[in-house]
Amino acid sequence: MSKITPDWNKIYSGLSPKLLGICRRYIQDIYTAEDIVHDSFITAIQKNDQLNDEKALFAWLKKIVINNALQHIRKHSKDTFVSTEPSEIPDTSTEMDHPILEDKNILIYDFTNEELLSSIDSLPPHHKSVFNLYFIENHSHAEISGLLGITVNTSKSHLLRAKKSIQSYLLNNCVSQNTPKNKIAQVFVIFGLGGLLWAQTFKSKFADFTIPSSRKLQIPPDIKTGSITISYSNRSSKNKMVIGFTFLIIIITSLFLVNRKTNVLFKNHMFSTTGSDDSDKIKAKASVQNKTAKSLDQVFVQPSKQNTSDYKEETEKLTSRSESNDEKIREIRKSKKNIISRDSIDEAPQRVIVVKKVITRDTIFIEK
Repeated sequence: MSKITPDWNKIYSGLSPKLLGICRRYIQDIYTAEDIVHDSFITAIQKNDQLNDEKALFAWLKKIVINNALQHIRKHSKDTFVSTEPSEIPDTSTEMDHPILEDKNILIYDFTNEELLSSIDSLPPHHKSVFNLYFIENHSHAEISGLLGITVNTSKSHLLRAKKSIQSYLLNNCVSQNTPKNKIAQVFVIFGLGGLLWAQTFKSKFADFTIPSSRKLQIPPDIKTGSITISYSNRSSKNKMVIGFTFLIIIITSLFLVNRKTNVLFKNHMFSTTGSDDSDKIKAKASVQNKTAKSLDQVFVQPSKQNTSDYKEETEKLTSRSESNDEKIREIRKSKKNIISRDSIDEAPQRVIVVKKVITRDTIFIEK
């Protein structure tokens, strides 16, 4: 935060022409307008402690000039703002929606700044104020109501009558066979957007409207110019902090998302690897069981070709081998359940059915 002592004479010489052009739209007499602009600078010098941003200096001075101009109009035409005849209040469903027919929109012609300013000067003070505030200063009817101390309906009535008066003035005083037409305005009217031409036309024509002032700034000796507090450094550092903090959040979020995606891919890879290994083991054990069952079948198909002792011995071996295989299968199933519960695998292993053929013989006939 830093303080500067402004050069008000330099500021006045640089900004007074544009401020005088703004004030001239409200006050027709140029000398009165110059006095209002001059007095507005004196007010700004007295209240310069309210300004904390050098970039807002012009907007601040403009606001003071317009307020002083409105006060001058109210002082010299006290009753015009509030005395509204009942017939002046518009029917919002008819006149305010379609106040002027689109095919008769006067703004299809290309007028000069002087012609448009003359049309504004033709308005009564209360209509002129509402017209300037609404179409050029971009205020709403509610804001105009607060600035002028009138009702919203009265503001709408003044605006409607101002538009009709301006259209009539331009048509009767400025339009001739040689008056050029605005092609863009004609397109707006064709597409039913003629109402937008009022704000667009007057804003564009008076955006850089300036009038050189013949009066110099005279600061009374009893007024201290003082200094203006500028907070550029703090604002700049705050903006940098906000930008840096935003980038930090973006980086942390990106890292979190990348890490989460990596974990998901790793789990999917482990799932596929573990699942394939377990499947191979189960298939191998099933193959052993099938071979065991085939061996049992071959042994018991022709029992007459073997003697009793060989038959018992072979049976015990096969039975013990089958029990051993069953025990291994149970271990595999148990480990598989643990893997499923641990890794949350939904796919269930294939069921393996072991068929055991047991042949019991009570009597063996031996031929002599």
